[in-house]
Amino acid sequence: MRKISRRTLLSVSSGLVGAAAAASALPREAASNKDLPAAPSAADDLPEVHRKKKLKVVFVGAHTDDWTVCGGTLARYTALGHEVLIISFTPGDSVSMADVYHMTLEDLAAARRDQAVKGAEMIGARIIFLKEKDLWMRVDPTSYQEFNKLLMPEKPDVVLTMWLMEFHPDHRAAGNLAYNAWLQSGMNFGLYFCETPGGTEMQPQQFIPTHYVDVESVKNLRRESFLANALIKDEWPESELWANFRGMEYGCKSAEAFVRVHTVATMPERNLYPNWWYWGGLRLAGE
Repeated sequence: MRKISRRTLLSVSSGLVGAAAAASALPREAASNKDLPAAPSAADDLPEVHRKKKLKVVFVGAHTDDWTVCGGTLARYTALGHEVLIISFTPGDSVSMADVYHMTLEDLAAARRDQAVKGAEMIGARIIFLKEKDLWMRVDPTSYQEFNKLLMPEKPDVVLTMWLMEFHPDHRAAGNLAYNAWLQSGMNFGLYFCETPGGTEMQPQQFIPTHYVDVESVKNLRRESFLANALIKDEWPESELWANFRGMEYGCKSAEAFVRVHTVATMPERNLYPNWWYWGGLRLAGE
């Protein structure tokens, strides 16, 4: 082993100190370099608002109250005059909730739909209910095409949907169906996955936000529209806590967090809806 002298050690230490000093100067130099990108977007930069047009925003969820995971963001859109449509794949038929509340499945489903409509109206959104069975949502070629047929005519500018890595199978299914629609549309709308706070059946895995929306300005509306879904009112403290955490993480009082899906690749025409994806995948830039 080579013996290191005190002179050599001092020389190395001096070099490291010099490198550290140079590194500390980089931010000051970078700040003065007008060719570098601007600072990160503001926390209240709603997805796709840079288009300077009236947007069609669609939330794709599995259940009647799933939209509350981003209720503040939806309220921000409608406050600016944008159109918001909420899609619930199931009509509220949760067997487990019916057992908890000692209600028939039909009565529970009707109550959940009524409450969801009330909450959606509070934020100026429209909600529709499909006929998938709770806990039995399908992800197969037929369901892909059925959902494509429903979503494409809406011509959305933004789609918000459920995170793909969750414990609840219906949430995962809704996210997959929305993701496939994004691909088969030619990726022509912004796709953002929402975060579902909490543990148990909604515990998300590996959710690392790429985008935040400041929801402090609509905090009262966010709360009121959430609590309109009275059968899940006990989950409000956890939702508020998570929004406060995401706000502190990004630098505002409360925020909702998202993962944006983005690529510069293109989808070959043969794979676009209404065609079924029957060959290959995306076309890389330059191909």
